Amino acid sequence: MVDITLHQFEISPFCDKVRRILRLKGVPFEIREVSALRSALDVRRINRMGKLPVLEVDGEFIADSSEIARFLDERFPDPALWPADPRERAQCHVLEDWADESLYFYEMTMRLQWPSNSPRWSREAMRADGRLGEAIGPVLVPRVIAQRTKAQGVGRKSHDLVLRELERHLDALETLLGDGDWLASSSLTIADIAVASQVSAIAGAREGQAALDGHPVTSAWLQRTNAATLG
Repeated sequence: MVDITLHQFEISPFCDKVRRILRLKGVPFEIREVSALRSALDVRRINRMGKLPVLEVDGEFIADSSEIARFLDERFPDPALWPADPRERAQCHVLEDWADESLYFYEMTMRLQWPSNSPRWSREAMRADGRLGEAIGPVLVPRVIAQRTKAQGVGRKSHDLVLRELERHLDALETLLGDGDWLASSSLTIADIAVASQVSAIAGAREGQAALDGHPVTSAWLQRTNAATLG
């Protein structure tokens, strides 16, 4: 019996990505929710990068959601996350990277920086810190997130521009999906899981949900992906 623990922040789309993979593959696991206030110290004890998620497997620690996905696909190959066709595998790589490195900053900006959404999600981000976290989260979290998103660029843009760019991203998903069920292959792949994790987080912002509602093909795809990966 393999002993697996996911060290996570629950609201992180990257932690959601790993949970989806584990559930798709039917792998039992436990969750350890990490305190936001202690994360810098606690996480570096198990991961020098200081990032979550970290998957602990029989005492071995694997960091980074993409590395965890590859580890799990090797250890538990059924169902496979990557298709056999080389072109489809390449499409999975590009789409996963787009989700992780581009869409991620839209969800962070919209959920955790914009005042219309940040009070709720800031408290959620610090829920493991109890009453103190709930009290200081709405002040602390948007400031920390703003530093990251402004350094990357999305956080410096106006609300209108962010929403226009989000519309373009969702339009692209509609086109990629077309009449098919999945993004990169005839079956669900890592591309669907990675993108769905970020789109779900974006939909946690009321403006994000409104944009998603205007894209019925993408909404239907997200429902299929959720049904297969949320258990």
